Amino acid sequence: MSSRGLGWSGLQFERRESQRGFRELLEGSRHHLIFVGLSSGLVVCEYAGERIEHVLTPGCVVVMPARTPVRWKWSSRIGYSVLLLEPAVLARVAREVFGLSADQYLLPLSERRNDTAIANIAGVLAREALSRDRAGSLYSESLANILSVHLLRKYATSIDGSTLDASALPEEQSSQAASAVAGQPRAVAQALQFIHQNYARDMALSDIAAAANLSPFHLARLFKRTLGVSPYQHVLQVRVNNAGSLLAAGTGGRSLAEIAAAVGFADQSHLTRHFKRITGVTPRQFRG
Repeated sequence: MSSRGLGWSGLQFERRESQRGFRELLEGSRHHLIFVGLSSGLVVCEYAGERIEHVLTPGCVVVMPARTPVRWKWSSRIGYSVLLLEPAVLARVAREVFGLSADQYLLPLSERRNDTAIANIAGVLAREALSRDRAGSLYSESLANILSVHLLRKYATSIDGSTLDASALPEEQSSQAASAVAGQPRAVAQALQFIHQNYARDMALSDIAAAANLSPFHLARLFKRTLGVSPYQHVLQVRVNNAGSLLAAGTGGRSLAEIAAAVGFADQSHLTRHFKRITGVTPRQFRG
């Protein structure tokens, strides 16, 4: 599965499965690569003269910076999603939000057991790749800004080794990433960022509107005009996307009720109803 048909190359998504194999990028990738594990397995990474064993688990995240020569080897079937982010997008957000040029920060090779924000972005792009609707390119641009801010805050370091923290910046400056794409209403991007960070909890339209500094009425109208769906419909889509990611990953035997609670649905029946409406199949059918 790939998002290349969405018509915007700044952020792409691919879902892959592979048997035992080997891959090398002698000059690295031209993109920043962000891997999200969908299955269990062991991947050996040879990087900068070091040999690192990554224990791949559902939901784990590996960030591989662009232009990094690397070799991978694996001896069992693995499944993963990968986000491909253009370095120019990250550099623009670093400049406009943090006031940093490309030589003032580093994006190191990193591994995390899980990262809900990145997994959610991968899930949204997976759904857009399947639907190929008119909002797909706009979603990709908005998500690229959100992903860039997240990578800069949580993964990148400045040249002195300290972390970057947008919360220390004035609110006006720290919100610039949300409107960095020409023509993207800042309020809609702020609403998207709030939804992607809080989808798993109980959320009212007034909460989303407050994050976007608009009244609920004005946000709902602007959101629908920009993206073609209401904020509530988008929240449901995000929850279904994440439920699908958990189901695809195997979820370690978790019940559908547990998955429903993990992604913000009231109960299993609520999950089943919206999952079938959006994907065309029930969670049980999707799980196979």
